[in-house]
Amino acid sequence: MNRWTETELERLEVKASVTGEVLQVNVRPGEYVGTPANQPLVVLGGTRKHIRVDVDENDIARFREGLPARAKRRGEPAIEIPLRFVRIEPLVIPKKSLAGGTMERVDTRALQVIYAVEKTTVPLYMGQQVDVFLDAE
Repeated sequence: MNRWTETELERLEVKASVTGEVLQVNVRPGEYVGTPANQPLVVLGGTRKHIRVDVDENDIARFREGLPARAKRRGEPAIEIPLRFVRIEPLVIPKKSLAGGTMERVDTRALQVIYAVEKTTVPLYMGQQVDVFLDAE
């Protein structure tokens, strides 16, 4: 193979710029790829698992940085997954998913707190929703 052909093949090869895991592939071999609106061709994710916790604005006064927490998968309340505090995202934003409680309003805002999943044998998947319990006083 000559140098020109090698260069062309290298240009056509898709390489990730970061270490991660392929979470979703939306293109298949032989398929024409245009520029799809609002749909990535490949979704990559990090290998560390973090959980984004929404602390309702009514509960922010009780929240303290570094609070211990645990998560439970929906439909499996007996198994607890230990979490480790990572950081607070200090911008309070409109709440994205409402649980349907009678006290929730559409204009509710939330503080987002990031927790890391400690070593666990319980399988968790990217995008999966879990119930998180913070041990506040």
